[in-house]
Amino acid sequence: MSLRRKLLPILFCSATLHAQAQSVQVPAAEPEATPQPGDIDTIRVVGAAQPLRGLPGSVSVLDAAALRDGQRRVNLSESLQRVPGFTALDRQNYAQDLQIQSRGFGARSTFGIRGIRLIVDGIPSSAADGQGQAAAFPLSSLDRIEVLRGPLALQYGNAAGGVVLGLSELDALPGPSFDAWIGSDRSRRASLRVDGGESGDAWRWRATGSAFSTDGARPHSAARRHQFNAIGEWSPRDSERLRVVYNGLRQPLAQDPLGLTRAAFARDPGSTDAVASAFDTRKTVREDQFGVDWRRERAGALELRATAYRTDRAVEQYLAVPAAAQSAPGSAGGVIDLQRLSTGIDAAARWRGERGSLAVGVEAVRLDEDRRGFENFVGDRLGVRGRPRRDERNRVDVVDLYASADHRFAEDWTALSGVRRSTLRFDSDDRYFANGDDSGGTRDANTALSFGVVRAFARGEVYASYGRGFETPTLNETAYRPDGAAGFNRDLGASRNRAYELGLRWRSVDASQRIEMALYRVDGEDEIVPALNRGGRASFANAGATRREGIEFGASGDLGAQWRYAIAANWIDARFVEGFVFVAQNDTRVVAAGNRIPGVPRSDVFAELEWRSGDGRWSSALEARMVGAIAVDDRNSDAAERHARFAWRGQWRARDSGWHAFWRIDNLFDRRYAGSVIVNEANGRYFEPGAGRGFSLGFGWTGRR
Repeated sequence: MSLRRKLLPILFCSATLHAQAQSVQVPAAEPEATPQPGDIDTIRVVGAAQPLRGLPGSVSVLDAAALRDGQRRVNLSESLQRVPGFTALDRQNYAQDLQIQSRGFGARSTFGIRGIRLIVDGIPSSAADGQGQAAAFPLSSLDRIEVLRGPLALQYGNAAGGVVLGLSELDALPGPSFDAWIGSDRSRRASLRVDGGESGDAWRWRATGSAFSTDGARPHSAARRHQFNAIGEWSPRDSERLRVVYNGLRQPLAQDPLGLTRAAFARDPGSTDAVASAFDTRKTVREDQFGVDWRRERAGALELRATAYRTDRAVEQYLAVPAAAQSAPGSAGGVIDLQRLSTGIDAAARWRGERGSLAVGVEAVRLDEDRRGFENFVGDRLGVRGRPRRDERNRVDVVDLYASADHRFAEDWTALSGVRRSTLRFDSDDRYFANGDDSGGTRDANTALSFGVVRAFARGEVYASYGRGFETPTLNETAYRPDGAAGFNRDLGASRNRAYELGLRWRSVDASQRIEMALYRVDGEDEIVPALNRGGRASFANAGATRREGIEFGASGDLGAQWRYAIAANWIDARFVEGFVFVAQNDTRVVAAGNRIPGVPRSDVFAELEWRSGDGRWSSALEARMVGAIAVDDRNSDAAERHARFAWRGQWRARDSGWHAFWRIDNLFDRRYAGSVIVNEANGRYFEPGAGRGFSLGFGWTGRR
């Protein structure tokens, strides 16, 4: 079916919803009225700010307090553990980044982020092929993080099992602030932020810099990271805004301690495999991201938006591939030298009526990648760059057309629909012919859509939604064939899924108590699974049908005048519905129907109990995190055991001077556990140990009072 025939029915429905907007105004709350659920919170859906009330989907908003109070602000996992349905596993390995998943999407990732869209201040941190890096999130600069999951997230198209949006509001008072802390494993971090311009000024800006270093929780896991973020905003009038954003990341050192076998983990969970030191496994990263975002509102009913961005990323990584294994003609060596340049534009228009709105837009993205490979030895010397073994020029071109509409068709009923049509082209130009010409490419076109309805009642709302989405393999996932032969993995195709969700949101009369709950089911086809993961190199294949069924629950509120609590819980049953067979380097792999999808914990619960003094100067909180068992491979041959761990934090703020301090103890009872697993690791080094008991002590000052 042609693109026009696929889009026209949904565009017609969206336009019909918009055209049905009546002349009757939606009742607005009187100034003295008690806030309704969602009157304060907003969420970005396909770039447009919408009130949380009336959205038929699972969304969470993490404010500045959740991001900063008593937090080290090193990893996104510190904040995302508070989101029901999101599992953020800190691998204690800065060479491989976090492992973030939403309802099981992203669990297969061996490094970086898959299946989750990352966006910072309107600029995508995920590349055109769906690969993203959580390390680039400027946590010291952001004012809030919005998280979408389920069918609502599918409106963002390819690889949008969940969406994480970082936002800087630029509405703070001008002035400087700084924070610094020191902790266990010779860890330390310092950040400086300067805000300029009053809230009513035409020009406002923010500049933030941070530096982090650690010796690591395990031998050979040291890391250094430097970040700089700058935002300039010009608003000549209330109806127009031009924002320029720069994000820079320098990671000159990130040692890779690799995983541990079951025997090694049982013997000493804090150890590191000897091959990590022998090959000096490590990674360096340089990333520069520049974006321009323009928005204008015309005549109170038309919003225009245009965004352009460019991301330049360079990676050099030394793997633990044995020298003998690199003698094969198809070997790409043990050193990765990668340059990735992403450029994109996104333009949209949104018409607002009194009962709804209609938005249409187009996004075009190009990813140019230079990928070279080298041997990781010279003679008997290991862990150095040797002879070249790979030289490719890869390209991904994506063009998306999208539309969304919301309509309040009755007093308490609202509907939201969205569709995105994506056309993708993958091309690879091989320039190293010693192992044959591996040039090739694929073309694909997919449609993502979602629809939902929500009904408001007294202090909350219930909703139901449905979505259909897809996820293409990344360039890295198409790089190697499971059979070990050289060449582009042309047999690897996109996975597709259908998602269903029922949910509830409720807030008490005085807004002191909040509850959210969702039941969901996701049926997948052609699931992309790791076929083989050996020596830091993974190949992928398409499996059969999968199913994810789960329940999410979140609650927060006051317990009297000085106590607060928060709970975020998720239970999921993620399984292969159909068995499948594939061959990985002459080894036939048989996966039985009913096996659990590896990398996905059966349960994930975060709970917090916090006390604050009457004057607000002192606070103390106990945090608990309980994670269920995690299967290590498709055959479910082993699993990381379930575990519970606790943390305690405290904070002090001066009454008038702007000084503040915090302290925290992570893994309070020094629990030994596997924090995450490397899915389908061929050498059996599945287990990535979590950190033992750790201490942090920090202080800071702000002149923005």
